[in-house]
Order: sequence, then structure tokens, then C-alpha cells
Amino acid sequence: MARTNDEVAALLREYAELLAITGGDQFRARNYEKAAKAVGGYPADLGAVPDAALTKIDGVGSSIAGKIIEFRRTGTIAAVHELRAKIPPGVQEIARVPGVGPKRALQLSRELGIASIADLDAAVRAGRLRRVSGFGAKSEERILRSIGVITHDQPLRAALAALPSGPSVAQIEAVLAANIPGLRAGLSSEITARSAKRKPPATSNQPADGQHALVQTKDLRGDLHTHTNLTDGIASLAEMVAAARERGYQYYAVTDHAPDLVMQQMTDAKMLAQRAEVAALADRAGLTLLHGTELNIGPDGSVDWEAGFLSGFDLCVASVHSSFDQDRKTMTERFITAVENPYVNIIGHPLTRKLGRRPPVDVDLDALYEACARTGTALEINASPARMDLPPEHIAAARSAGVKFSIDSDAHSLGDLANIPYGVASARLGGLTDDDVINAWPLSRLTEFLHRPGALEYVTSE
Repeated sequence: MARTNDEVAALLREYAELLAITGGDQFRARNYEKAAKAVGGYPADLGAVPDAALTKIDGVGSSIAGKIIEFRRTGTIAAVHELRAKIPPGVQEIARVPGVGPKRALQLSRELGIASIADLDAAVRAGRLRRVSGFGAKSEERILRSIGVITHDQPLRAALAALPSGPSVAQIEAVLAANIPGLRAGLSSEITARSAKRKPPATSNQPADGQHALVQTKDLRGDLHTHTNLTDGIASLAEMVAAARERGYQYYAVTDHAPDLVMQQMTDAKMLAQRAEVAALADRAGLTLLHGTELNIGPDGSVDWEAGFLSGFDLCVASVHSSFDQDRKTMTERFITAVENPYVNIIGHPLTRKLGRRPPVDVDLDALYEACARTGTALEINASPARMDLPPEHIAAARSAGVKFSIDSDAHSLGDLANIPYGVASARLGGLTDDDVINAWPLSRLTEFLHRPGALEYVTSE
């Protein structure tokens, strides 16, 4: 990703945050958020795009294009500085704490003089937030948990952000090992020795003897979790498929969101139209196309669509997108219900965490691993550097329980497809080989793993 793109995206995102804090037009704020996402995921260097062509970028109108031109000329955007000056120090920082938000951040600043996360932590522990309208015991609990996550994740977030563009697996491994407490301390050599001794079980689709080395990026034959602009991606299906082909993949899955994630506005008709588009692309795609979806795991473990509709997909990723605060027993039952659904192939970003922004859900991991191993459901190693989920420190235990894995980009843009090395680095630190990772398998073996009752024939290209 070009640095200009990152810097402009960050400023546009900040402008949207500042509009929310200062009571600006919320529709306008959403437009800036959308533009930030489009700019951040734009595959070419924004610094080289002619002024007149900026409005051709999705979500970039004349006003936003003017701000991009201003940044390229001056290195800054005056409107951002103007809004920064209208809010007290620290409000932006505390607004990003889950459980606070922009309006409450301003309220806490004005009523309690809170100007930093440290101030917020002290105020919660002293019981001062209870004097402020809208805050109670549950708010305090959530805020303290969020502060703990931010504090815990900050070293890793900073180290990942400091990596050069397009980092190698070795560079990412080193950062993860140095910043995840207890991950290393001889773990790497222990894993290497253990994996060298393992021999895969003999089946018709894999070698009967020989040894497997730790997985490498070049071992991955495809990506099984990606999005297009049909939901919250910013590139078309054809563009994403072309980029996957350029990466040398043998197969590629598109898995746009399902209708229970209401803000994505998915419908049966839209999904069926995309399936037809996938079929139409198959002959000229240059790789095997799989039509899938990312289902939403509801609070009770149910997923979008009934069996009849689900049977039409080539694969289904299922993920938790809401009700993150359920207790351990309820959350565990929720996951196991989804895992036992015969149409669910992969559990996406299993702990639902976002580094420094959202804590992991409280789930009995041993029970989840057992259910996945029993049902033949893979756990995803989400390669987004904002997620790193399943976290590398949990991967070895899941493998020991007999779980298989899928290393996916969860790409929402063309550039996101290049995040795979982050997942590979995590997998290697967990001791995974190509035999443990389903998207390192030949298509025939993957197809056998993905098979579910009533599944349609796979859409393939010659």
C-alpha cells in the first residue's frame, strides 16, 4: 500500500470521527468513512492519480477530491485541523474506547475533565463515572475491559504498524514472537522439532509417507474468505477474481455477507444474481471459482437462510458479528450450534477480536476445538493485521485437538489480498504445516472437506 493512500485515508477517517464528536452531519460523516475505506484500499498510488481522475474512485466526490489535492500539495488537510481545534484534548482518544463513543467522550471531558485513557481508567476505578448521566455498573465494566485490551494490544499494534510495506513472513513472525507474551521462549524450535516428526495419515488425496514442513505462503492454493462491493468490499467481483489470478491461486472463493448483517442490505435475489455472475466468469477466470457467503452466527447459534438456500453455496464461512458480551456458557453453546450446522465449513475470525479496539469473546476454546475436530469444521486464521484471529498463541492447542485451519485474507479490497503473510506467520508460530491448512490442499481434497449434503457441483474453469 502506497504511503499517500494510508495517510489520506487516516485523515479522512479522522475527519469523519471529528464530525461525529462535534455534532456534524452524520450522513456527511458516513460519506467520509466510505471515502477513507475506498482510498485506503485503492490499489494504485494515490499520489500518482491525476486531479481530474480522483472522483472516479468510489466514494470520492468533488469536495473529498479537493481535500486529497490539498493534502498532496501541502501534506495536510486544513478542515481536519479546524475541527481538532474545536474539541478538548484527549476527546478523540477516549472516543475510540468501546463503550464510550464520540458523544460520551465529549460529555466526560466537559463534566469530569477526562483528557486521556489513563484519566478514564482512574475515573472508572474511583466511581466518578456514576455521577454522569448514562453511565452505570455495566458501562464501567465494559470500559475497563476495553481499556485493558487497548493497553494489552498496543505494543503489538505499534510493532505491526512499524513493519515495512509488504513485509516478509519472517519479519511478521519476529514481531509476533517479540510482542505476544509467552509465545516464544523456545516455542519456535520446539514446534519445528515436533512438526518434523509428524507424518500425515494416509488417504487417497495426500501422501502416505514423508514429512511436512511448516506452512509457507507459496503453499496456499487459494483464498476462501473475501468480499466484493456487493456488500462492504470496494472492488467488483471481476476485479477481485483478476487480482486472485495474478497471485497465482488455483481456486478462489467470494463470500459476501448474508442478510442478517442488515447494514449490508443483502437479499436472496442479490446473492443469486452474484452466483450467476460467478458462473459466467468461470470459463475465463483462469482459476476455479467458489461461490460462498459469510454467514452471521446469531445469538442462539442460528445462521442466515434455511438449508435449502444454504445447499446452493460451494462453502460457508460463519462468523460472530454482534452480541459480543454474552457469558462464557452462552457464547460456547452459540459457537457449537453453528459448528454443528452441516452447511458451515469455516468459523471466521473465531474470537471476533480487533487489535486494540475489541476484546476477544469469552468462549470455552477447548470445547470449540473439540466440536470443530468432531464435525470437520475449519477454524480461520484471519490474516488481517487488524484482527490476527485465531491469535497465534491459540493455534498450537487447536491443532493438537485435531482442528484444521483456513488462512484467509478476509479481503475487502484488492490490496487486502496481500495480507496473507500475516496469517502464515501466525500459523507457523502455531506449528502448522501444509497438511493442517485446507487452502493449501489440492482442489480435490478441499472439495471432499467442504462437501455438505445437497451441495451443488463446484463452479470450475478449465
